[in-house]
Amino acid sequence: MTSRQNLTDACKVLIEKAKELGCAQAAVIHPNTIITGRWVQLKCKYGCEEYGKKLTCPPHSPSYEEMKEILREYNRALLLHGHMSWQMRYITAEIEKLAFALGFYKAFGLGAGPCKLCENCDTTHSCIRTMEARPSMEACGIDVYQTARNHNFKIETLKDKNEEANIYGLILLE
Repeated sequence: MTSRQNLTDACKVLIEKAKELGCAQAAVIHPNTIITGRWVQLKCKYGCEEYGKKLTCPPHSPSYEEMKEILREYNRALLLHGHMSWQMRYITAEIEKLAFALGFYKAFGLGAGPCKLCENCDTTHSCIRTMEARPSMEACGIDVYQTARNHNFKIETLKDKNEEANIYGLILLE
């Protein structure tokens, strides 16, 4: 990015594209408002059937300590809000590519939930879909609930499986 105006214009393009792809909301945020915690990965380990079975999930994903350090290397991110986890994975991949093309060379996307790109993930070898596969925010120890609430985005625990879910993705920009 060469100027503040170019940066502002590029962020507007990313937000509009995210909405066009199905996001309910998208906002540029500062990474110091992204909350990490050790407990988040416990929820993966003791609450998700995919734990250890995907290269994008713990213990293969960055730890919360690593993510905390990674976040310090950025000064801008794009928080994405949608309603379907499969859709959020697609949106984050597309927005990451667009961000890179707009000059955000450090762009990196974090999706939602376990990766479903391959039927069976071979955790003994490198990922075969590295251009699309990304860890989720929670897999990296990000407290999605508090992070969303820090930006007045709606998120609540579901009381019934028929309730509309609030799903979040994140694009680290620069």
